[in-house]
Amino acid sequence: MAQCIVGDRYEAHVPDTLDLAERMGLAINALTNVWHPEERYALAFNVEFSHRPPVRNINHLTDAYLNIPPKFIEALAVCRLASGSDQNLDTDAEVLRAQQSLLGDDGLTYCPTDTLPQLTGPRPFAEVWGEGRRLLALAMLAQVGDDPRWIETAQRKIDRLLALTREKQGFRFLWKGRFRPGETVPPDADEPVGSRQDGSLLDRYPDPKMSIIYSVGALGHGAGLVYRLTGYEPALELSRGLARWALARVFTDPDGRWDIYHFHHSLYALIAVCTYASVANDRAALERVDACYRWAREMGDPLIGYYSECMPGSDPYLERQGNTVETCEVADMVWLALSLTRAGIGDYWDDVDRWVRNVYAEAQILDADFLQSVPESYFTTEPATRLYQDTRDIAQRSVGSFFGWMRANDGLNVEQTEHGPKLRRGIMHCCTANGARTLYFVWDSMVTKQADEVRVNLLLNRASPWLDVDSYLPVEGKVILRIKDAPNVAVRMPAWCNPAQVGVRVAGQARRVLVEGQLVRIGWLQPGDEVALTFPVPERSLHRVIGEIPYKLVVRGSNVVSIDPAGVAYPLYAHQPSGTSVRRTRFLPQIRQIVW
Repeated sequence: MAQCIVGDRYEAHVPDTLDLAERMGLAINALTNVWHPEERYALAFNVEFSHRPPVRNINHLTDAYLNIPPKFIEALAVCRLASGSDQNLDTDAEVLRAQQSLLGDDGLTYCPTDTLPQLTGPRPFAEVWGEGRRLLALAMLAQVGDDPRWIETAQRKIDRLLALTREKQGFRFLWKGRFRPGETVPPDADEPVGSRQDGSLLDRYPDPKMSIIYSVGALGHGAGLVYRLTGYEPALELSRGLARWALARVFTDPDGRWDIYHFHHSLYALIAVCTYASVANDRAALERVDACYRWAREMGDPLIGYYSECMPGSDPYLERQGNTVETCEVADMVWLALSLTRAGIGDYWDDVDRWVRNVYAEAQILDADFLQSVPESYFTTEPATRLYQDTRDIAQRSVGSFFGWMRANDGLNVEQTEHGPKLRRGIMHCCTANGARTLYFVWDSMVTKQADEVRVNLLLNRASPWLDVDSYLPVEGKVILRIKDAPNVAVRMPAWCNPAQVGVRVAGQARRVLVEGQLVRIGWLQPGDEVALTFPVPERSLHRVIGEIPYKLVVRGSNVVSIDPAGVAYPLYAHQPSGTSVRRTRFLPQIRQIVW
């Protein structure tokens, strides 16, 4: 990971508005403070703020060693790359060393047999979900370092996983999600039929479609990325076979609808199909992904990016007291919006802009002091009795994490009980990894170069090799471009802005520009030029029902600037920027770009 933080650093005065590089630097704190070194760097998955002090614990072997650690490794690589943070850098090496020690002779990664004795069950085993996530992590590591082991390990995994699939009707399937060393495919193995004994986490669900999306999601995505990076044909075969399975069994409706209740796992399978379709140039599959994305967009609140853990209308959704958001769903929707836009299938920049500025940005814990203002009666008086629990500075060590059960107005889920309002849970660290890694993909997409033109796709603070962006939104309609190497620039204005009303000054002088749709094109720029764009920002009040609860929102541009009723435990939208310039260290990594 050390190569991630090699680059140029310089001081600059930047507006105190949303800065994704800064947010990824904050995430490093959380990503490096979840490990138990004494248990071969097991990962602690849950944080409960319902106790005082907060309690963190290891939940089970799969999340401790297999599924979640590679997500954290991937997130660490990209967050260091964007932020340049060296916080706890030595932890990265120790985690990688511990994870590599779990690699089996057949190429799969197995949970250890000599740790966490209170977590019972047959060992060792490997999990399909974890293997897919590990392929993604290996692909990232291969791009930020020069160690050939990462690609070699990825290819070994692909070969073994491909051997564990069966072919049928033009697709490939895995008949289960958990495997033991030396296991082979039984002659009578067929598609999943629901709950199975000694299966993986999602093999235990009665709906066989849950096993399909569980198998396809991470594994199909990881195999597709390995192919994109290396051209290794077995990786494409695995990605294609699993994508076709999902298209044949789950994403069958031309209108895009599907009927699995778990939003995140469904979306992740859709991400896998999108990855395959992109690398294979399968236009029909991309169009089906696009239809599914457009349908899913309406299954939450597309204004602010509020997407709940359970699909609206499903039995689990209807059973709950209001429905909360996992950051995972929001990050998945952002990934799909970015990928479909970059593939030329749709134009979803405004979706990304709204969601990143609102639910996504608000989901990240920015300081450790918020619990001090929570009423004492909201905490449980029952002692915490979790296995492998920890109470040491949990709030501070959780700064930079992403919430797992959010309301539209509150980062923490406050439920009404017979004893009054009570806090319920807080963080599940799948959301921290997904939230952190996807911030990089947004950051990477904000400023791009196409031929001889630099495009500014999102009006957020960003340093780049070609120009720096200082955005004063939502405080005022002003964006400053500091030109380095960008003679021609196209700035995409958000949908709420009329480009004809954008004023442009270069070095203080008014400049005529070319307007094409939402693009404002500016040419003949020189290194050192300062380009100022100014425009009106509309403000409006809206009444919306979000997660079955009515709210009044005040929206300025794309940003929610207030919500009523306000949250009580971790109030969202309560800390608005002032537009004041603050001194920050900007970082440009030597590794300019990675394939994701």
